Amino acid sequence: GGYLMSYELLQAAAFGLQVFNTINTHNEQTSQAAAKYDGAQRQVAMNNNLAYNAYLHLNEEQMLKAKANALNTDSLQRAIRRAKATEAAKIQSQGGDSTFGTGEARLRNVMRQGYEALARKDLNFQTTLNDFVKRRKNVGLETLDKNNRAFSGLSSPPSATGLVTNLAGLGISTYADVNYYTAPDGTIKSRTFD
Repeated sequence: GGYLMSYELLQAAAFGLQVFNTINTHNEQTSQAAAKYDGAQRQVAMNNNLAYNAYLHLNEEQMLKAKANALNTDSLQRAIRRAKATEAAKIQSQGGDSTFGTGEARLRNVMRQGYEALARKDLNFQTTLNDFVKRRKNVGLETLDKNNRAFSGLSSPPSATGLVTNLAGLGISTYADVNYYTAPDGTIKSRTFD
């Protein structure tokens, strides 16, 4: 009787330790998963913040380019008006247009060159705007990529159901250990009935 009691106590203590270890492991895995998720969330928040700052920078840069474009267009138009006025004054100083219409031709030339310069400027500005669109898209894609990488290392926390099943299994095997044993001849004997 005394032997059985101490063996049961030993088994109960071993079972208690196994339960403790199992619960401890479960809690550790849960907190590791939570810590990883928390870290990923922080990383993603940082990535999004960087993207937001990049967008702000791009917007500011685009506004400055637009302002510069408007100023350049304005000064070009002024230059065209000045050149037209100069040509018109020359025509007047020559006592009206010459018989060959060279004054008018010169005036048309000045206007054509001016408008070509304006058109080139518009085209360049359009290219600049397209560049901003691409750069914004790249910021978005880069952020998405970084966020995907931040989330890719995550593991889901262990299931609570799994823990309960695991503990029940430990209980059953401990119960079996306490009540049955394998005799030297290999047969399984019951401690209670033999």
